[in-house]
Amino acid sequence: MEKYDDKLLEQIYELIYKDDKQSLPDILDARKRELNIKSDRQLSAAIGIQKDTLNRIIKGESNKVDLISIIKISNFLGISVEYLVKVYVSTLKPESIREIEYSRKSSFILRNFDLQKLKSVGWIDNANDFDKIEEKILRFFEIETVYQYESELASVLFSKTKVKSNDLMLKMWLKSAYIQFQKINNLNEYTKDDLEAIIPKIRPYTRNEKNGLTLVVKSLYQIGITVVIQQYLTGTQVKGATIVVNGKPCIVLTNFQNRYDILWFSLLHELYHVLYDLNDLKRNIYHVTGGGSDLFLLNEEYANDFARQILFSNEKLEYINSFIDNKMYVDGYAEQHSIHPSIIYGFYSRGKTANVIAKHRKKIIKSDKAIKRLKTNVWDKDAVSEKLDKIKQLLEN
Repeated sequence: MEKYDDKLLEQIYELIYKDDKQSLPDILDARKRELNIKSDRQLSAAIGIQKDTLNRIIKGESNKVDLISIIKISNFLGISVEYLVKVYVSTLKPESIREIEYSRKSSFILRNFDLQKLKSVGWIDNANDFDKIEEKILRFFEIETVYQYESELASVLFSKTKVKSNDLMLKMWLKSAYIQFQKINNLNEYTKDDLEAIIPKIRPYTRNEKNGLTLVVKSLYQIGITVVIQQYLTGTQVKGATIVVNGKPCIVLTNFQNRYDILWFSLLHELYHVLYDLNDLKRNIYHVTGGGSDLFLLNEEYANDFARQILFSNEKLEYINSFIDNKMYVDGYAEQHSIHPSIIYGFYSRGKTANVIAKHRKKIIKSDKAIKRLKTNVWDKDAVSEKLDKIKQLLEN
């Protein structure tokens, strides 16, 4: 844990005790005068706590005070137990406050991070070593205190298969993406007209397996939309997310199932949200597929349909169904319509039986070649922003 100094102890004190800063001795002395109690022995007898024990409590020298003693003192003073605890904390020595702060930090970490899952993916070594876990969090997110992790968490509209609103791994994934976008800090102006002009030109780039996605992402960057590829965390199954950072639309994609067709579909899906849901994003509204309002459930279907129509329309898919087993014909049809064959096979396989999916799986290429220059691999780094300059340079040149 970090070194404690007077300023930190003062901050802890302010967090725990924000009232009028009356000390316990002051309150007890006032009560003694009010009740005309003349000696400490009489005070001890009135409260029902041995004199030496009571003196240690009053001086803040007792690290462990039992609940019965707290109740006895609060009854004697005529104040609530909660208020008495705050007053008592103000009398504690720095080392005792450090122990309280350690417990507070540990509880915060447990509330905000799924330590068992993070251990299973190798992000931490020991789920019980809160000192090292805190150090990891501070380095990775480049923050001064763990409590900063909770502040300014990106409001998002994202697409995924299964998620709960309190999913800690998902929040961590989003926060990491949010920080990357802050660091990249795209200064180009975004306009809806520019995006509408680019979208119809995207499909032919799917045929360039190695550089197509990079070229599209660079073009989007020039019109104010930043796109990065960030590996999803275990349990999240995220495909993509649209986030507003510094007033600009940003998209983070994952290499979900390492499938080329899903990668392009996810990009177009998120571009729909940039086109039509940007105002909702700016108002800090987020959506989880499978939950939320009916409006956003409809928007998800619209986003899916939008991506399908831009890449390979339902009409084209219906036509090619009869020839799907003829690879030469599919390849020719794909070339004719400026689309990669993998996307045709991917669209055809959706919703089909396991046998049909297995039959065409080898015809769908992997996406790792397409994302090689764009992926950030944050989970293997000490800090989210490590080597991010390389990505920024790629996008700007």
